[in-house]
Amino acid sequence: MSYTKLSTCSRIPIYDENPENMGELRIVLYGQSGQGKSTLGGIILGNREIFTSDKDSKKCRKERKTITGRDVVVVDTPGLFKEADDGEEVVEEIKRSIKHAEPGPHVFLFVERFKEISQEKLDALKTFQDTFGKQAVDYTIVVFTTKRKEIDAAFMQETLKSLRRLTDQFQQRCFVFNIRDEQQGSQLDELLGIINKMTGEKCQPFYTSKMLQEAEEALKTRKETKPKPEEEWRSFYDRCGLIGMAVGCAAGYFICGGELTPTTGAGVGAVVGMMLFVGIAFLGVLAKIKLQA
Repeated sequence: MSYTKLSTCSRIPIYDENPENMGELRIVLYGQSGQGKSTLGGIILGNREIFTSDKDSKKCRKERKTITGRDVVVVDTPGLFKEADDGEEVVEEIKRSIKHAEPGPHVFLFVERFKEISQEKLDALKTFQDTFGKQAVDYTIVVFTTKRKEIDAAFMQETLKSLRRLTDQFQQRCFVFNIRDEQQGSQLDELLGIINKMTGEKCQPFYTSKMLQEAEEALKTRKETKPKPEEEWRSFYDRCGLIGMAVGCAAGYFICGGELTPTTGAGVGAVVGMMLFVGIAFLGVLAKIKLQA
């Protein structure tokens, strides 16, 4: 099978530095449940069942193996968006993956199925960025997993094109990995080569706990400065009321008739206009809530 990437995800030669001169490689796996994340972690370590034996685990799991003379540490994080999961608890556990990979992971592998983009994928991406911050993006490769026996070039390019909303976030650093293919050895060599080349180009070769702390502080600041939902709705209704008053006032002034003076007509129009616009806004909100239910 040909593992074609996006235009900037070109095939990168295997990193040929003597592994004896290299320190351990630390990898953190991240993604939704059921995307092949734990299976990929097992393949990297030469035992595809090592992380999948406990599929319901809500804890980070760390395993180590020497591969071609180099120690490789893989940390598998809990999958996101499982039913009945406490989302905040899962995210806090995922943060602990940094401690499992001390002094810090060289790479995050953001694992997704090789299929068209979905809102869940974008939600998983947002959770990743909120958890680890913008700096983590520079240490991330998207790995798309598939079980298809054959993938022709046309299907490959069309699917990758549909995934650009995701891969654009990581400067198109992506890799398609067939977790059923018998040629997993060559795929793994290529993936490790990409990881080694990426980390070798950085002044700071791994993501640090300080970067995580900065991400936590930034997220806390955003939450503190973000208006509360009730404040947002109140502001929305106030704006609608003011617009209604202005429109009603103008209409009442110019089109009033009978015994009403223009001034009186403007006042009546302002009240009616405000009530009308607020009512329309309320009905619009109800309709939106019903559509989202």
